[in-house]
Amino acid sequence: MYSILYNIAMLLSLSIFFATYPFKRLTRLSSHQVIVGVVIGFSGILVMLNPLVITEGLFFDSRTILLVVSGMVFGAIPTLVGAAMMIIYRLTQGGSGIATGLSTITVSSLIGIIWHRLRFEKVMQRGHVKTIELVAVGVVTHIFMLLTLSLIPASDRGEALRQMVVPTLVFYPLGTYLLSLLLFSQAHRITDQIETEKSERLFKTMFEQAPIGMSSTDLDSGKIMNINQSYLDLLGYQREEVVGRRWEEFTHPEDLVASANTTEFLHTDETGVLNLDKRLIRKDGAVVWLNLSLSAFATVDMDHRESLGMAVDVTERKNWEQRILWASDHDALTGLYNRVHFENFVQELEMEHSARLIVAFLDVNGLKLLNEAFGRDEGNRLLARIAEILQSNLIEGDYLSRVGGDEFAIFFFDQEAGQVETFLSRASSDIALIDIMGSVAPSVSWGTSEVDWSGHSLNDAIKEAEMNLASRKVVDSPNMRGKAVYAIINTLYEKNQREELHSRRVSELCEKLARAHGMGQEAANEIRLVGLLHDIGKIGIDEALLNKTDRLDADEWKQVKRHCEIGYRLLSAVEDMAGFAHHVLYHHERFDGTGYPKGIKGEEIPLGSRIITIADAFDAMTASRT
Repeated sequence: MYSILYNIAMLLSLSIFFATYPFKRLTRLSSHQVIVGVVIGFSGILVMLNPLVITEGLFFDSRTILLVVSGMVFGAIPTLVGAAMMIIYRLTQGGSGIATGLSTITVSSLIGIIWHRLRFEKVMQRGHVKTIELVAVGVVTHIFMLLTLSLIPASDRGEALRQMVVPTLVFYPLGTYLLSLLLFSQAHRITDQIETEKSERLFKTMFEQAPIGMSSTDLDSGKIMNINQSYLDLLGYQREEVVGRRWEEFTHPEDLVASANTTEFLHTDETGVLNLDKRLIRKDGAVVWLNLSLSAFATVDMDHRESLGMAVDVTERKNWEQRILWASDHDALTGLYNRVHFENFVQELEMEHSARLIVAFLDVNGLKLLNEAFGRDEGNRLLARIAEILQSNLIEGDYLSRVGGDEFAIFFFDQEAGQVETFLSRASSDIALIDIMGSVAPSVSWGTSEVDWSGHSLNDAIKEAEMNLASRKVVDSPNMRGKAVYAIINTLYEKNQREELHSRRVSELCEKLARAHGMGQEAANEIRLVGLLHDIGKIGIDEALLNKTDRLDADEWKQVKRHCEIGYRLLSAVEDMAGFAHHVLYHHERFDGTGYPKGIKGEEIPLGSRIITIADAFDAMTASRT
């Protein structure tokens, strides 16, 4: 009995060897497995040297435990190599128990190998093996061992059964369980260690080669522990210039408070993940926006907590966001606040009830007329210049907004009415000095109202200021428009003297034709004026086309034809001239309907337009083109 227990104890020492077995680490397992098999074979021979002797040539040892566990843990090749060595050694021993000895070696090896084939991978993946399963393998193996005793000569069989039944069914399964438990525990430990090392290598590779910035920071000291190359590229630093420093040294001053709050959150929330946008300052002084994903962690062997950070450059996205936010409440042309911001600002002021507030609305006179005459670009240039003048004269703290196409709103805080009037008059004088094609002096009208917080709202004052503006424009705008029309026609004449001579001749012919038709003096004078202005729309046509001596192509001719409609819109904008604007619109129509721009014919064409058409055609045929 002592020999059996000694044998089992020797087998348990195999676990020391197994601790050095590199599970899943070698790439050439075949040669390695042979070496393991040789070690198993020598271990088996070692236990066979200390057997329990029943009779001469009949002895028992714990080789079955070794072989079944080797098969379970190491698989076929190591087990078969070891079994072959034991078989050879047993053959050299001879004796009456040789058949039983060879059978036990074969059966225990096969049981272990079969179990390995069916169960090993699942057990290793699961991370543990059930006790009952190990015990069952030991019991089954050694039941087969008892069955092989039938191969012993009958004279020795009884003594063998008497001495081996209890050890075979109790100690051998127990030894199988203990040895397999030790080996599987070590196998799991080594496998876990290898997986951990693999994870660490994988993380290190991901950390160093990640296309996004990654860093680790000591939360207690705030120092940067590690940082990858992508992060360094974002900041423009070398590794030695960053590691060991604190993030506050690279943080934009406006984000320092948010940075401190982030650190506090990571200190107090053990499992939290924080996502935020933050500005850092590059080595070259440029500001870079980063989207940071931060999480805190601590391992068992760490006496402090660290944070893992991942950073993505979102500078371009932030710049677009800022542009969009700016565009949402600013006017793109002038850079002033727009109508949306104005409405929100009014709501805020309604709740604050400022001590003293004067509201002013300012409108550009005749902007539509100027756009028609000189093009929208010239009108936009005028608006931008007016915005600059108003802003340059504005006192800090006052509010200026472009609330419409040609309308501006100004809020004057804590100022007297006289001061506001002085501001508006000075701005109006500066605006009148703006040069528009060297001919027209722009003008503005305004209306004001002081807010009475005691019984009225800010909106009441705004309505009153708009009404005052409308009243003032009744006086200012027509006068300005009339002057603008004559300034426009003079500009056209200055640019093209041929057009001036042509218009004057047409004007005289129109008066004569009107008289010949029997019109009175007043009507004849009106037709004379229309004749003078009939080509005013050419102010909006490219001067190169007007002066071109060669035949116009289709596109050029299409551009020239627009002068009728441009002239119509210019004159329609002036109250005193709106009544005969249609004469200008139709002065290129033909009696047979082949004219332009509408293609009307016969009596549909106004009489004044027909007179201008005849005079215009006569002058074109009789005057030389110079």
